[in-house]
Amino acid sequence: MRSNNPKTKVRRLTQRKRIVGTSANRRVLPLAAGARPYERDDRRQLALAVLEQFRLIFRSAKKHFQWVQELTGVSGAQLWVLGEIRCKPGLRVTELAHAMAVHQSTASNLLDRLERQGLVQRSRSSADQRVVHLSLTDLGRTTIAKAPLPLEGVLPDALSRLTHEDLVDLQRQLDRLAKLMKVRDAKGKRIPLAEM
Repeated sequence: MRSNNPKTKVRRLTQRKRIVGTSANRRVLPLAAGARPYERDDRRQLALAVLEQFRLIFRSAKKHFQWVQELTGVSGAQLWVLGEIRCKPGLRVTELAHAMAVHQSTASNLLDRLERQGLVQRSRSSADQRVVHLSLTDLGRTTIAKAPLPLEGVLPDALSRLTHEDLVDLQRQLDRLAKLMKVRDAKGKRIPLAEM
């Protein structure tokens, strides 16, 4: 019996010499110059195996966000905010936005909700009244204490554990993939996954 493990599928598809398939499958991808007809089917199956990996990644992230919401009453992005403030008490909004790779307005909106829930407080700097520092309330610390790890979410955590070389390669490949898409929303790059 064949394994449904996506890694096994990819390995099997890249090593396969010949695939038995329907003629409908063979029409999906164009042939490279000099390629044999079965190679088009190989590419199609490999593309589907990669698509399954994307589904697994995003579904897993969504499950984690649901778990966070059930246990804490805050969204995955809000929990990430709490985690950043816990690590760096006195953090400023611009620093928070940079740490999460989001727009400053997005960070401010997340903070507004957390402040209304009584989890975060803002205080003005005594040296410069224009500067606002962020800190957790007692309720904010309690919320983090019962939250599942990692606080930043499973996808940012997994990415942070890849090697530098793997991240460079992944960035390059995803950039190429994004450029091939007919519909792209560049604003999505600065929106937390939990808020999409």
